[in-house]
Amino acid sequence: MALVLGVGLVLFGSLAALNARRGRPWRRTAASAGMLAGVAALALALAYTVAPNIPTPPVPLTARFAPNPVPDDAASVAAGRARFLKSCVVCHGPEGKGDGPAAFTLQPRPVNLQVHVPQHAPGEIYFWITNGISGTAMPSWQDNFSDTERWEIVRYLQALAAGKA
Repeated sequence: MALVLGVGLVLFGSLAALNARRGRPWRRTAASAGMLAGVAALALALAYTVAPNIPTPPVPLTARFAPNPVPDDAASVAAGRARFLKSCVVCHGPEGKGDGPAAFTLQPRPVNLQVHVPQHAPGEIYFWITNGISGTAMPSWQDNFSDTERWEIVRYLQALAAGKA
């Protein structure tokens, strides 16, 4: 980013000097350079605020369309709830609002799952539980829970977000 900014400033400086040699006013080029600096500052601000919150690795397209093989019944939701309360509540809180005891020590803080889960496909939630989310404290649970157990957690989170848990 700094390289692009430097090249842009050199380019605009060269154009300003060329305009000055030709007897044209330099203010128009200076205004353009100022606009470039503003756009660069905005790009940097977005890069340091928004980009770290984008989960990496990105969710594969196949994960978005993965169906939940666990039946949507009370037993599956109860099993997911038990696992959530055992392993996830310390960060996400008992209601999944991102207000667990450890949440205030984490940067970035855990998301409110009641808001976050309905915005994503079940396969995406499963992918994040399985692989974790880099740049956050969200760990991979692949070694701790079986595939079925992770899908049960997804069922519970969907029921929690829908107010049915």
